[in-house]
Amino acid sequence: MSVRAIDRQEEGLPPSALAGMLLAAALAPLGSTMIAVALPSIGHDIGAEASDLTQWLVASYLITSIALQSPGGKLGDLIGHGRALVVGLSLVATGAVLGLLVGEVHALGVARILMASGGAATVPATMAILRNQTAADRRARVFGLFGACMGLAAAIGPLVGGELTERFGWRAVFTANLPVVAVSLVLVLKSRRMYARAPANQPPLDWPGSALLAVGLTLVIVALRMSGSAAWWLGGSGAVLLAVFPLWERRAVSPVVDFSLFTRGAFLGGGSIIALQNMAMYPLLFQLPVFFDRVRHLGARTMGQALLALTVAMMLGSVVGGRLAERIGARAQTLAGSLIALAGLWWFADLEAVRVPFDVMPGMLLIGAGVGMTSPPAQAASMSTVGREQSGMAGGVVSTMRYIGGVAGTSALGALLHDSASPASHQRPLFVYAGALIVAAALSLLLPGRQKTR
Repeated sequence: MSVRAIDRQEEGLPPSALAGMLLAAALAPLGSTMIAVALPSIGHDIGAEASDLTQWLVASYLITSIALQSPGGKLGDLIGHGRALVVGLSLVATGAVLGLLVGEVHALGVARILMASGGAATVPATMAILRNQTAADRRARVFGLFGACMGLAAAIGPLVGGELTERFGWRAVFTANLPVVAVSLVLVLKSRRMYARAPANQPPLDWPGSALLAVGLTLVIVALRMSGSAAWWLGGSGAVLLAVFPLWERRAVSPVVDFSLFTRGAFLGGGSIIALQNMAMYPLLFQLPVFFDRVRHLGARTMGQALLALTVAMMLGSVVGGRLAERIGARAQTLAGSLIALAGLWWFADLEAVRVPFDVMPGMLLIGAGVGMTSPPAQAASMSTVGREQSGMAGGVVSTMRYIGGVAGTSALGALLHDSASPASHQRPLFVYAGALIVAAALSLLLPGRQKTR
């Protein structure tokens, strides 16, 4: 079957093609979280230390995902977004097969890097296709489905990984990707509305710019996970490369990132809102289980119920919010969602009074609903500021900003949480989360109102 580039502007995607693309994009968060519960079994089987497993199987996946989002998005603009989607799925499948065959931690790390590289191509390609194949006044709706699918994949990853590992062994965590890849390819490629059309006279990918961005981001992220003089040297080197990057991009024939995008209020506002939401939400997923374990001495099962409440509310908020944005516009929707999430954070702001997970559950419901409401119109607004020829680049930049927000939030948590057994120490990061949501609410004023989304 020939690869069909998915580039034509349509009123909507065939349901089968939409389902296939959402499955493809979901592989990235699924792969990110599914491996976590399999690490002890992998370590026992291959004789690897926990630190090596974390570095090669978890950190390498995260770093690769962040570093390659923008180059992966630009690749879609150059070769066609449908082709980029197929390339990404092929990389995921290759990594999964390698993980199935090898039994050494470094080789497994290479498998994980291949899978992360595939995700870095599929997620921006999916965002570009959704933008190009959906009418402007319906984009928030399809991005709502996109957000719900990504959130669901991240949430069920540990559950699926745990079940597969217990029943079939840890290699099943890699094998499970293969049927998802196969189904996704079949659903996408069978659509007759997706026809082959290679972009003509495209310049080659900006490899030097891609390297500057990828290496710079990698060094900064690694430095954030370290301490001492090595962290300063790595972080400083990464900062220098990232400072040189925009200077190089101004001279590049086909830049990986067109910095003029950030002069467009809706693009800057939408991408920044998504980053700030992740800066507020993702650290909570790590902090609250530690709080209840170290401070209140409670088991993980009851805390999982509160986190499940956040996930369910976020998915429902994404679906409902995507439709609601068509009525009230991106500006009002993101402002309301940010304020709702802020109200949820305020609900349990006094951690001294929090005794059991039920005390935070209403707040988690509000945070999930607020973030779910905000993400679809923010993504739709940012992607609507670019033309079809830049949609992959825009998707890659927005995805990079999303990851950077999560890294910034977890880094702030690590810096502020000096004593994990002290309620006062857990209180400090909440001010960072609140500040991020307040800034997100203010940035919503950069997004279009209802009249301009049509």
